[in-house]
Amino acid sequence: MLRVSVIVLVCVVAFGTLFSLLPSGSGAAARSGVTLQGVQFSLYPEQDPGAVWRFQARQVTIDPLRDENRLDDLGRGERWLHRPGEPETLDLTLRTRRLVIDQDDNLQAQEATMYIPRDCTTLTLRSTADRPVLINQRSGYSAPYVSIDNPSIQAEYDDFTSPFDLSNVQGSQRAGATFQASPDTVCEAGRTVPRHS
Repeated sequence: MLRVSVIVLVCVVAFGTLFSLLPSGSGAAARSGVTLQGVQFSLYPEQDPGAVWRFQARQVTIDPLRDENRLDDLGRGERWLHRPGEPETLDLTLRTRRLVIDQDDNLQAQEATMYIPRDCTTLTLRSTADRPVLINQRSGYSAPYVSIDNPSIQAEYDDFTSPFDLSNVQGSQRAGATFQASPDTVCEAGRTVPRHS
């Protein structure tokens, strides 16, 4: 079940109480959900207990009948990793106009840009009419199209899938990919900088 910050839970309980008091034949009773403005919250996926997602959005729509939450105008999306005895580290940032969180805590979007500071990798993912960009909390990323860009690699794939650490990228690689063993730039502290001579 989706676990969010206390403020979101309080709003959901308040809405549920109000919803139960509406007359059964009214048009308002046929609608579900509540919309919140200017929300910040955290998501702790049950399928990925070592991670926490932090979001900031202009608007969040909670739909209990569909068992999903929609974030519009996402101002910030981050995945943080916490390991026992180690400080929490930023694994990736996420930008997209609209994000849907389903009942299994998986994330869906039409387009998304992710940045992995560990190796300065930018992933640009796009959907098709019948297949969204998906971030599965158990298995990682999948999308009909992705562009991967970092100091060593520039490549595009169709039917892309990969775990979060990009250790096993699968898909149909498009022509024109470049791989550089000694690139002109390197990744330092999450930023691409010129290689020192």
